[in-house]
Amino acid sequence: MRYKRRYYYFVAGLADLLFDNGRNYPEMPDFRKELQSHLHPDDYDLTSLLFLPDDNRNLISFMSGSDEEWAVNGNFSREQFEEQLRILKSILKEKDILPGYMVSVMRDWQASEDGLQIEATRKKLAEGSIAMAHDSGNRFLREWTKFDTDLQNIFTFINSKLLKTDPDGHLVGNDPFRNELLELYRSGKDFSISFESEYASSVFKIIVENEFLERERKVDLLKWDFIDTANFFEYFTIDLILGYLIKYSIVLRWARLDPVRGRELLQRFLQETESKILAEKMSEKE
Repeated sequence: MRYKRRYYYFVAGLADLLFDNGRNYPEMPDFRKELQSHLHPDDYDLTSLLFLPDDNRNLISFMSGSDEEWAVNGNFSREQFEEQLRILKSILKEKDILPGYMVSVMRDWQASEDGLQIEATRKKLAEGSIAMAHDSGNRFLREWTKFDTDLQNIFTFINSKLLKTDPDGHLVGNDPFRNELLELYRSGKDFSISFESEYASSVFKIIVENEFLERERKVDLLKWDFIDTANFFEYFTIDLILGYLIKYSIVLRWARLDPVRGRELLQRFLQETESKILAEKMSEKE
């Protein structure tokens, strides 16, 4: 079993550090600076994997010349993308500064005579970041990435049904659940089959039975509960911090969208954090 470092004081102080008793919601980049100053470099690198989807969106904007707003939570800047492009064009071999899957996509983009194929590129980037999380050696990242990928594929499936377009080029990965969704679409059947994914039926029910805002709320609560289950026996480890980051992203998003709902999620999170710390202390006494 891989050794996990424990961050007792950092985790115990997270609530006050982050939320200032619920009055303020610091931006994620600020919190990531705190993480970098407290975590072992190897563990900090694991947290960075959660933000690769932001880098993927930024890279597509960079290659397409889009003026879309830059995702500030990403790991890489526009200048770093420009530097990687210079490295690819250089006659002399230089060390790449981006993850291998991004370099591969940029290389294909440069070699293509047809320009940037955005949907195919989006799929390649998503699968590249998923592979990095899966190969990280971290249990929570592997389980979370599988869960989140299944969620995204379900949304893709639903949208394809509505638009009556084959989802093959948009579904991510090549796992049994992804293939099951593709077979379901092509069969024309409804959702009443036995899914490979244990939570798929719950997600389908949320999506088809709720209006947009309520659907978003229930999906986020489903994510919240998944993290709680996945980290049930984790207290002060990097796994707990990874889950904390995702939960904080949820709270931050709802705080911007709906302050009342965001505060409710915050209060629930604080109570759970305090309960876990108390349980750990009781365990140590025993």
